[in-house]
Amino acid sequence: MEENRFDQDFGLDRLLEEGLRAPPEDIVQAVAPWRRAMNRILTGLVLQGLTLNFWNLNYLLPAVGHILLLLGLRALRRENGFFRFWWYAFLFQTGEWAFRIFRLAAPGWREFYQTPPGLVLSGAGLALELVQFLCLWQGLRAVRRQAGLAPGAGSGLALLLFNAGVMLLAATGLEEIGWVFFLPILAIYICIIRGLYKLSRELDEAGYNIQPAPVRIPDGVLALVLAGGLAAGIAAVSLSFSRLPMDWRPVDPAEHSQVLDTKARLQRLGFPEAVLDDLLPEDILACDKALRVVVEESGHSVTVTWDENTPKPLTITHVAVELAGEQEQWRVFHHFSWKTGSRFYGTEAFKLWTPYDYMAEGWSKASDCAGRVLYDRDGSVFWSPYYSLGAETYTTTSMFFGTQTTSDPLASFSFPRNGERCRGYVTYETAEAQDGWVMNAWINYVHCLNPVIYPAMTAREWQMTGAWNGSGQPFFQVQDAIQFYPWTVDEEGVF
Repeated sequence: MEENRFDQDFGLDRLLEEGLRAPPEDIVQAVAPWRRAMNRILTGLVLQGLTLNFWNLNYLLPAVGHILLLLGLRALRRENGFFRFWWYAFLFQTGEWAFRIFRLAAPGWREFYQTPPGLVLSGAGLALELVQFLCLWQGLRAVRRQAGLAPGAGSGLALLLFNAGVMLLAATGLEEIGWVFFLPILAIYICIIRGLYKLSRELDEAGYNIQPAPVRIPDGVLALVLAGGLAAGIAAVSLSFSRLPMDWRPVDPAEHSQVLDTKARLQRLGFPEAVLDDLLPEDILACDKALRVVVEESGHSVTVTWDENTPKPLTITHVAVELAGEQEQWRVFHHFSWKTGSRFYGTEAFKLWTPYDYMAEGWSKASDCAGRVLYDRDGSVFWSPYYSLGAETYTTTSMFFGTQTTSDPLASFSFPRNGERCRGYVTYETAEAQDGWVMNAWINYVHCLNPVIYPAMTAREWQMTGAWNGSGQPFFQVQDAIQFYPWTVDEEGVF
């Protein structure tokens, strides 16, 4: 019995063998704070430099990189004077970075960075980036001296010079480089990063270790708090500042008291009463000597997939009024109206294709564009001028037509969240330049679909890019037109 008990295999050889093996990597990381901190710093620097323009990775990866840098630096902030200075500079840089992240959530961020405060912030951000590379280089030199190694840290200096060169190229206005130059630059960058990882590994192999600076908040909790704060801040800024500042004021119930006769005459000619009621008095008076009225109206859905049962919350009404005079002249109205209950996020916009712009041989410009937007609330009507309305020149690029420079009348505006029956109109006059030309006047209306768009983009900016409706697009564009052959009013009644 006793002999059999001692003859049993307790696996002592296996236990001894496992005890001599290297511990798992997660355990090594836990007992090697230097390696963990430096890996976070170097990985953070790499992620901050990545620019992948899809799936919003150009924003997500640098954000992850910044958080990794923060976690790595706070462990090394007491290691030497350079890492300490880098830590305090990085805290300031984090504030500038967070402001930049939040500023991107509100319209006008491109224009802001062209202003003196924006230029100062941009310059400070670039300076702080160079400071961090300088501190990394000198901090590594100091650590190597402490570990009894030669103080050389050429990879740190190379990273500093590399980024200084990239900033210099960007300052010259260089936006794109060919593959012939990109691949060698990428190879140089990879070699520099590999060199930095090698420096860190040499210190680890030399037995260099640190006592991480004490922290009150665990790394995981801090990372989650920062990520959650960024997401909440972006949502708050986007929802609070996504609308354009409009000059809303109550409509005077008596504003049409001086144009009642003209309104009655236009109604007899077929001018829709609902559209007439929204017009400014001066636009009604401009039609005082109307000869005839042509009307076209249609409803529109705001979804890519639709059928006969899909709701059509947007109604567009076109009215063309022929005016008396020696020369044939028309005043065109484009009126749009949303059903009560429609949702509005951020900004709306439209551009016009006028007869005098796209058929210049047949029509000439007779007036600038004018109009206003309106909404109802609690039985009262409010109106505002457009935030912007006028001809603008812009460049679009498409796979079918290439790069084109165009000049069109564009409007930009916002409706309030609590508005009912939001609507508006635009009007202009065009005169005949040559007989026989069709009246062809278009409105291209852009409606915002998403409550949060990051980075912020207005409907006007989206339209000016030449984008079109599609799955995942934050806006939807509706095109509608009034088209007819204007006949001449004379005794022959010819067309």
